[in-house]
Amino acid sequence: MTDTAALALALGHVRNAVWQLMGNDQPSGLTLGLECLDLEALLNHDDIEPAVVPREPSPAASLAEARRLLVGVPELVAPAAWAVLASLTAKLA
Repeated sequence: MTDTAALALALGHVRNAVWQLMGNDQPSGLTLGLECLDLEALLNHDDIEPAVVPREPSPAASLAEARRLLVGVPELVAPAAWAVLASLTAKLA
């Protein structure tokens, strides 16, 4: 798998987390979904199309899968993205 393909898959998982959060009818869903969109913007400075990936059981699982993929391509991840990902992961735990 190329680095760009791995990033596209990670972006797909972030996008799924956004969709799950914004559609969950919870008061915090919109705010957390917007934070995920911020994460997507930090990760996608080259305007890569997010891959269509299977939905994980929860937004936290989607972000965990995104993190697993991003660890393999650290040179493509902006340093600030790690902090945002850690913050979101903690909020969803």
